[in-house]
Amino acid sequence: MLKLLSSAVLSLLLSLGLMPSASEQTELLAVTTTTVATHNTLYGQATFRPLADVIGWQEVSTAEGHSKLGAMEFYDHFRPGAERLDARNSIAISWRRNKYEKTGDGSRITHGGEAGVTPARFVNWVVLKNLETGAKLAFVNTHYISGAWNGEHPERQERWRTHNAVVREVVAELRGRDLPVVLVGDFNRALSQDIPGMNHLRTAGVDGVPIDQIYVSVGIGTGPAERLEKFGSDHFAYTATVQY
Repeated sequence: MLKLLSSAVLSLLLSLGLMPSASEQTELLAVTTTTVATHNTLYGQATFRPLADVIGWQEVSTAEGHSKLGAMEFYDHFRPGAERLDARNSIAISWRRNKYEKTGDGSRITHGGEAGVTPARFVNWVVLKNLETGAKLAFVNTHYISGAWNGEHPERQERWRTHNAVVREVVAELRGRDLPVVLVGDFNRALSQDIPGMNHLRTAGVDGVPIDQIYVSVGIGTGPAERLEKFGSDHFAYTATVQY
């Protein structure tokens, strides 16, 4: 009798819209977990490792680097430049093709290049749909101008700040679409940035802030990030896990 009464009550609540349906309950419970990573590859000299589900690379600026990237098994890549050595392709993004499909992407220049100083700099991003849960994630990768904050080239700080303004605009636009956002890159400044709606992930076992950084939307991860090996680069690789 009690079992029948309980079933009747549940049916009534469902009919009144006071309880989610079985399919809606499943969706509510379907949390997507994604590993992310960032690695500056020293002009492609590093070994390209399957560091995470989604990876932001920097300094993939040589034919050698792009050949290594293309040889990675089980990954697809976002390289928006028309020519392989286009500067915007140096901040390529990779993702596991058996877990995600790309549903959107973009690339914005932050400032032009100058011979002997810097190549043109960009912000690249993709929107990835998890094939199992259907949840979408926006992943942003970038690489700021070097030397602006090491006391050697203060004249580069204006370019760095212009770059940072574009990063904030891109993140704001993606968050405005109600997408969870991950931002990675070589910031070339050992200081975490105040990016609205984003948390900087500290790195476990590392004092201070490395120049290679990971930021995540508030609510999808608290870290810490993990420092990995250099894998033949002059930079460590970093990884973290997010849930959304």
